[in-house]
This record gives sequence, C-alpha cells and structure tokens, in this order.
Amino acid sequence: MRFAIIWAAALGGLLLGAGGVWAGDSTRVEFTIDVTPHSARRGQTVIWKMTTNILPQYHSYPLQQPPDSKDPSLITDLVVPKFGPFVFVGSPTGPPGGALEDIEGTKASAIRGHGKWEWRFVVHPDAEPGKYTVPLHVLMTACDDQNCAQVSAPTVEFEILGDPPVPVEDKYRSTVAEFPIKERPKPVKNPDNQVKVGNEAGGAVAPPAVGVVSPGQPKKPEIVPPADSFEEHEANLKSVKAQLVISEKLTDRGSGGLWGFVLAAIFWGMVALVTPCVFPMIPITVSFFLHQSEHEHHRPIKMALIYCGTIIIVLGVAALTLLAVFRELSVHPIMNIAMGALFVFFALSLFGMYEITLPSKLTAFTSSREGGGGVAGTMFMALTFTIVSFTCVAPFLGGFSGMAASGQFSKFELFVGAMVFSTTFAAPFFLLALFPSMIKKLPQSGSWLNSVKVVMGFLELAACLKFFRTAELRLLPHTEYFTYDLVLGIWIALAVISGLYLLNVFRLHHDEPIEHIGVVRMLIGLIFISLGVYFLPAIFKNSKGENQRPAGVVYSWVDSFLLPEPGEEDLPWSANLKGTIDAARADLALTGAKRQFILLDCTGVTCTNCKYNERTVFTRPDVHELLLKFRLVQHYTDTVPEAFFPQGADKERRVNEAQANLAFQRDPEIFGTEQLPLYAVMEVTRDKVLMRGVYDEAKINNPAAFIKFLNDARN
Repeated sequence: MRFAIIWAAALGGLLLGAGGVWAGDSTRVEFTIDVTPHSARRGQTVIWKMTTNILPQYHSYPLQQPPDSKDPSLITDLVVPKFGPFVFVGSPTGPPGGALEDIEGTKASAIRGHGKWEWRFVVHPDAEPGKYTVPLHVLMTACDDQNCAQVSAPTVEFEILGDPPVPVEDKYRSTVAEFPIKERPKPVKNPDNQVKVGNEAGGAVAPPAVGVVSPGQPKKPEIVPPADSFEEHEANLKSVKAQLVISEKLTDRGSGGLWGFVLAAIFWGMVALVTPCVFPMIPITVSFFLHQSEHEHHRPIKMALIYCGTIIIVLGVAALTLLAVFRELSVHPIMNIAMGALFVFFALSLFGMYEITLPSKLTAFTSSREGGGGVAGTMFMALTFTIVSFTCVAPFLGGFSGMAASGQFSKFELFVGAMVFSTTFAAPFFLLALFPSMIKKLPQSGSWLNSVKVVMGFLELAACLKFFRTAELRLLPHTEYFTYDLVLGIWIALAVISGLYLLNVFRLHHDEPIEHIGVVRMLIGLIFISLGVYFLPAIFKNSKGENQRPAGVVYSWVDSFLLPEPGEEDLPWSANLKGTIDAARADLALTGAKRQFILLDCTGVTCTNCKYNERTVFTRPDVHELLLKFRLVQHYTDTVPEAFFPQGADKERRVNEAQANLAFQRDPEIFGTEQLPLYAVMEVTRDKVLMRGVYDEAKINNPAAFIKFLNDARN
C-alpha cells in the first residue's frame, strides 16, 4: 500500500533571503516560506509562515486526521530539533482537511489547492547573535490516483540580533526555561524529552523523530539527509565500522572444502554467462572468427584456444589480484567510449564498408605473416571481451577477492577456484570460435553466411549505444544525448531493419541476389520484427510521465541493460548509513522498542544487475511491502546520484563519496568484496549494530529466496 511509505524528512533548498518560492517540487507542490519579523532579538516571538499550492491533480494531508479516520498516520508533520536557539511554542496551525473520503481503500481526510501554515518560535534568551537557518522541516507527501511522492519545503534564513534582549512573553516563559540551548545528556527515563506536535496543553518543544509512531501503529522508515561534507561522510563510515558486530553465522560460513569450492566456481561461472553484459560479445566473437575463417591459413582450433586461454588467464588473474583495476576499467567513461567506437568500427566492416587488416609491422612482430595477425587480433578480442563483460561478471568474480581477504582458503585453493570459474565462463566461446569454420565447411552455404555477418553488424551497432550511454551517465548528472528513449528507439529501428533485411526486403551492395529465402531465415526475421513491435510501447509515457513497461523477462533484461533513467522513487532510500543508524536509535529511545533493521544496498549507476533488481524485483508488491519494514540505505560505489543531495553537490564530492562507499564494502572486516549489487541487513540496538545477513545472489533470480532472506534476517 503506497501510504506505507515514510514521509521523508524535508532537506529543502537553503534560501538566501527571508522567503521565496522553491521550484524543486513544483511538479506537485509549490512552497512559499517566510518569517515575521525577518530578524529579532533574544526573547522575542517570531511567526513562521508557509503557503502551499498543491497542484490540481494531487492531494496531501492535514496536521492531524479526524477521530473517525481509518488511518490517523496520514498527516503532514512539522519537525523541529529538541535543543538550539529556536524554541517552537504553542501548536502549529494548518489548512483543515476535507470530509472523509475513500483513499486507497481507507477513510481519510485530504487537503487540496492553497493552504496556509503557521507556527511560532521564541528566540532563546541564551542564543548567540548571528545568522541561522530555522531548522523546521516539513514532512509532506503529494499523491495522485496512481502514486505518492515525498515533497520537500525549503528552510529559511533568520538573523538573531545582539543586545539588548527582550523579555519572553509570560505564556511561553516556562516552556523556554525548560528548553536547552545545547544538547543535554540523555537520562534513562524520557531520554528525548519531546512532546508530540499539536499538544494542546502548551508549548510543543519538538515532535517525535521522523517516522516515530505509537507502539500500536506500523513503523514507517525515513529518508535521512546526507552528511554535510565528504569528510563527514568518510568519518561516519569509520564510525559505523567501529561499532559494527558481524553475526557468528556470517563469520563462520566456512568453505565446504575444495570440491565444494570448485562446484561453486562452476555454478557461478555458468550463471555469469547469462548476464546481460555478456550478450553483446556473442556477435562480436562470431563475426570476428567469421573474418578469421576467410583467411587462407586460418587454424580454427589454435585460434579458439588462444581466444579462450586469454579469457581464462585474464579473468583468473583478475579474480586474485586485479579485480579493482578491471572493475574500474569496465565503468570508466573513456573505456566505454572506446568500446562503443570499437563496436561501430566492427559493424561497418561487417556491412562491407571496408576490410579490417592489421599493419604488416604488427603482423611480423607477433609471428609469421600468415598467422601472426590472427594471434594478435584474437588476444586483443579476448581482452576486449573480458573488459566489456566485467560489469556483470564482477559480482560473481568479486566473491573470490572477498574469500582471499577472509583467509578461509589457501592460495592454491583460490587459484584453482579462479581458474575453474574462468574456464567455465570461457568454454562456450571456444565453440563459438570454432563455429565459423564449421559453417564454411557446410555444403551449399550460399549467401547466408554473409547475411549472418550483416545481422551481426546490426547487433553490434545496438551494443555500441549502451556503452556510449554508460559513458555519458558517468560524465554528466543526467543524459542529454544518449538518452534512454533515444537508445531504445534506435534499438527498435535496428530490430525492424534486421528483420526486413532477413526477409530480403532490401540488400547491401555485396549481397548476392536470391530468389527466395529459407524457412529458418524467415522465422529469424519475424522474431526481429516482433521484438521491435514488442519494445515499441516502452518509448511512450504513461500518465505519471514514466516509460511504459511491456510485460515479460525479455523487456526486463533489455531495460536493465540500457540503464533506465531514474524516475520517481517510491522507496525511501537514504545515502547516509550513520545518520540512518542514529535515527533508528532515536526512535528506539522514544518508543521503547528494542531493535530496528536497516537494509544496505551496495549499488551503482552503471550496474546492470542492480537496475534489473530495482525495476523487476523491488517493484513486486510482496517485495515492496517487505522493504518498507526496513530503513533503506543505498551505497553507490561509482557515482552517488544528485538526487541524494537536495542542496546540491558537485561531481567531485559525489565520486569521492562513492569511492569511500566502495572502500567500506571492500574492507575485509566488513564485506571483503566488490560484488554489485550486494544486500545486507543490519540490526540496530541502543548500543550496537549487528550484521544479520548478506544476500549471496547479485542478480536476484529467485525473488522468493530474497523474500525469505529479508524475513529470516529480521527474526
């Protein structure tokens, strides 16, 4: 149910004046914030005012629901700190809700259109003169008939004037006298000394922490603001590590012996083969060896062994020593641009625009004139394949680096496991390397071999766009050129063109004329055209402005491979693990509960498997409902998205924080792996943080197993 989502703590954009309209959430709600007067002396009472304009198709909620409402938690909340220079007094006022109506199956009151909100605060008599930001946060959701989203109101700057102070009004004097200017040590009883907003008995010192509800109500997670600086974020991660306790069932997972390790390596090598990043290299491999098979002195077995042997050696070495280097190469913008350009280069060659030949000096350097170019080119292609596929292979390969750091296996066992993994992964490509020569030896092959090369060229053009898009995602906050819609649109066009080509609707200049096509060619052509028609609805938007999602696993894979644009997030993810732990402890102190749970998601902007899980698994109603029982934190390890910084953050900080997150994940005392995605459940108590479970799969192939993992970790 969408209302199970927490109303996020409004971080807001900092206004440099006394008030103004903030456009950050203007697609749903427009805010105007002001204070009267704009500056005041110590002891003086000030009025905080907010005007909201909720756009026609949306609604929000009042400060409190009427007694006969079926869901009293559907409210807008105003949150202020429990100490500091501003003492909020009395009760806030806001627009009254309308009559009870049926909202998502429950009876509740809603507000629409324009609304005025007010609350008074007293400048603390002991406050230091100067400029401050009034720390009042607005927790509001704006909903339409389809979904809800958190909207953030701006904060406002206020100046405390110097001497002389003025007397505090009599009706607020006792409240101000009890309010601390600085944080006080928390006593055992009533440690937070807070009163619920709207208390009619007098001055509300501060409302409960975000998401805190009475013991009988469901707990709602919150979005915690990011750290104030990269240095603070880095220090926060060190603080989390210092208090983190690893569950015994995680520290004593054991290896299961060498044979168990080998079987696990075979299994994960096979799983890695069916990841989306590997698919583009299939046409590359086939087309390259098609060219090789046309050479007079081509030696298919030798070339296939060199190709697969290079993959095995490179992946094996990466598993033991160079994981971080290859991971960085796989997501580096320059490398992705180079890979995209390489795919274009090969595609044009497959279309017959030119022939690819190595320089004679390079040929002579590697070996004889007949065979040397093939050896060098084959090794280069194998290295290209390894780098391109590493984005998806790394989640499985990353386990080896974690096991090496854990000390559970000997160097020999790790070497064997790495070689078994890479050999399993490379074995099918040995057959692909042999396949072209087998095709050449088939009787009456005719012109169909050339048709295969042309279709491979279309596939390589499609693959190159993904790498250009990955590079742009790393270079710019938002794609402007290789957008999701553009790339998907070109993919649809390429699928249709491939189908028409196979159906002999048109030919290229080097194609031989044919009178009729075979049944197999006709069926493959129809499959290409059908895929284009199947993907077509995805370039159109629904009523929420999001791309439509054709049903089925085929689109889910394509969607994740193309790295979809970030949409409106309906799960309350935070990027601040330490702040989320602190917020959980504040809730424990207030509610008297013994523990809360955090789900940490180690992810990446360019992580294909991450996108698949987020778009296909997390959106399932059973998974979505379960995730809302956790406080949710995402650690991006390549670039932290701008969306996590409502007040803005430059690229350098977002990259630096991602590197700190990666170092935290890589730490052998924590996870000891670079697997993406990685999901871990942490249990937060008043005095410790316990790592309860880590999910082994990167790409979630079995949602039921993931649900079981989440449930087991909370028990």
